[in-house]
Amino acid sequence: MFLDEITFVVGAGASTEYGQKVFPVGSGLRTRIEEGYNFTGRLNWGTTDSGDKELFNAIKRRYRVQTEDYQKRIAASLLIKDHLYMFPSIDAFIDHYDHEDNCVAEMGKAAIAVQIARAESSCLMAPDPERSSYSFDIKRLKDSWLEPFARILMDNVRDPHEVGEGVSIICFNYDRCIEFYLIEALRRRYRIDYSEARQIVGKMNVVHPYGTLGPLPEHEMMHDASHPNFGPDVDGRFDVWNLVPNIKTYTERVEEGEALSRIHKAMTDCRHLVFLGFGFTTENMKLLSTGDSFPRPDAKNFMLTTGVGVYEQVVPSLKDNISDLFANPNGTQWQDSTRVEVDMGCAKLLNSYYLMLQG
Repeated sequence: MFLDEITFVVGAGASTEYGQKVFPVGSGLRTRIEEGYNFTGRLNWGTTDSGDKELFNAIKRRYRVQTEDYQKRIAASLLIKDHLYMFPSIDAFIDHYDHEDNCVAEMGKAAIAVQIARAESSCLMAPDPERSSYSFDIKRLKDSWLEPFARILMDNVRDPHEVGEGVSIICFNYDRCIEFYLIEALRRRYRIDYSEARQIVGKMNVVHPYGTLGPLPEHEMMHDASHPNFGPDVDGRFDVWNLVPNIKTYTERVEEGEALSRIHKAMTDCRHLVFLGFGFTTENMKLLSTGDSFPRPDAKNFMLTTGVGVYEQVVPSLKDNISDLFANPNGTQWQDSTRVEVDMGCAKLLNSYYLMLQG
């Protein structure tokens, strides 16, 4: 049994509902990056009294102290520390300064990679380093939205290789929690090994507009710089510079036509559109906007969004914004089928609409 063409759009708000609020998003990520680049002391001599020592040491390992390359990276780090607070996010900061010097983008992305790696390693999905299996106790997340989300994908599906058919996931977060959770859920539900579960998840239509640390390992406990383990240790062996190209700015993502085509196809082809913890920021809405490509004006059965912190007074405007994603003369017809669940989080929404979504 295949699901009825559902697209899930996952935003930063969903990262706070993994059962433990450890993922830095928005202002939280910005603050951690500011603190990490608070380098002080004899920087020209390769020492700092504060800031993120691992990140500082990573700069020294890649760029020899007192060289021009080293000085430029330190200058970019301090620029981020002193001026990031004036921007809504690190992404906006990078986009603003990137045309001046690519060192700013490099150092901004390096800081993002370090913070996401630490968040993965401290969340409830972090594998136990004492165990030989690349696995975690999935029951820890029984109250998170990932549990009903996995059930929607897997219930009534006997063949694990059919899981995810008819489903698209557009995740605006850097972390790989959705993929790693689904791998573990597949392993336990269908009693298959990591490699087979990883292959199934790898075939699902999952798009990260702003990138991730990289694809998860293809084999259990595989050590490969291009496929970092979930929750890698940030230490002397952590190659942050190999991960920097995986992190994308808004401008870079707009320029990648294939990724945008996948996003727009997922938006236009689905019958049900579900927003989970999505903030509806201008940049993200531009990425989701389908322009004039909407082929099926009667395709949407319903569009659904969480509404934690949303006031009833803004619901009509929010419905307008969602309808405006589709360039169609009859776009307003979806307002009646668009449901904004005020003060409802991701887990409650998926549990409440389970039967409708599972079909």
